[in-house]
Amino acid sequence: MKAQNGWLLLLAGTLVVGSVLIGSHRKGAEFAGSDGQAMEIVAAIQPGYQPWFRFVWEPPTEIASGLFALQAALGAGVLGYYLGFRRGRARSRQQDRVDAGH
Repeated sequence: MKAQNGWLLLLAGTLVVGSVLIGSHRKGAEFAGSDGQAMEIVAAIQPGYQPWFRFVWEPPTEIASGLFALQAALGAGVLGYYLGFRRGRARSRQQDRVDAGH
């Protein structure tokens, strides 16, 4: 691994650990989703508000977090495949230029 990649990995790890530590020291802090926070604000502003739509099926919390993780993993896989494909194609073109020059 190049030294620059090592430093970037160390920086990323430090940011993740630092944000968790900072968030865990706040009293009453919890990892809540933005949907729940938005509903609390809407209820405070407009107490009689009724949502326009309801979920057809609302999964239990464990399943919802699993589905979210699956969605993130699939997105990372697609992005990784695309970036790898583009890099491989660029290397192939570069190799073709080198081969054509000989």
